[in-house]
Amino acid sequence: MEYISGLILGLILQLSVGPVFFTVLHLSINKGFMEGLKMTCAVALVDAFYICLSFTSVSALLQIPHIKNTISFLGMVILIYFGVTFIRNARKKTNKSITFEGNSFSYGIKITLINPLTIVFWSGTFGSLIASHKLVGFIPTVLYAFGCITATFLFLGFTSLSGKYLNRLVDLHQLQYIDYVIGMTLIFFGIKMFI
Repeated sequence: MEYISGLILGLILQLSVGPVFFTVLHLSINKGFMEGLKMTCAVALVDAFYICLSFTSVSALLQIPHIKNTISFLGMVILIYFGVTFIRNARKKTNKSITFEGNSFSYGIKITLINPLTIVFWSGTFGSLIASHKLVGFIPTVLYAFGCITATFLFLGFTSLSGKYLNRLVDLHQLQYIDYVIGMTLIFFGIKMFI
C-alpha cells in the first residue's frame, strides 16, 4: 500500500514540471528514446540519493537561510549557463543533427544534482510525511520512497518516448525554436530558484 501511495504522490508531484523535464524532452527529441531513457535513469538515481539525504541532518542544514541562499545562487548560475548553452547551440544548428554533446547519463546526474530545489522538495515532502506520522517504520518508508522514484522513472520515461515521436514531426526551424524555448526556460527556472 505504501508503494502505491508513493507512486501516486510521485506522479502528482511530477506534474510540476521543471528544468529536468525540459532537458529530458530536448535530449530525446535530439538523440532519441534510449538517450532520454539514460538521462531518466540518472534523474531517478539522483532523486533516490536526495530522498536518502532527506532522512539525514543535511535537510536541516538546508533550512539555514545563508546555506539555502548560497546553494540557490550556485544553482541559478549553473542553470543559466545550461540555458545559454542551449540558446547558443540553437544558433549553430544547421541540420537536424544533435547539438547535445557528452554522456546522457552523466549529464542527467549533473543537471539534477545542481538543482537545489530537488533536495528541498524531497526533504520537505518526506519530512512532513514523517512528522505527521503518515510514514512510520523503515520498510513502509522505503516502499513509499521507491514508489516516488518509480513515478519519476515512469513520467520521464514517457517524456523520452514522446520526444522520440516529436522528432519525426518537427523540422530544423522548429528544433531551433525548441532549443530557444528550453534555453529560456532553464534561465527562467534559474532566476526563479534564486528569487
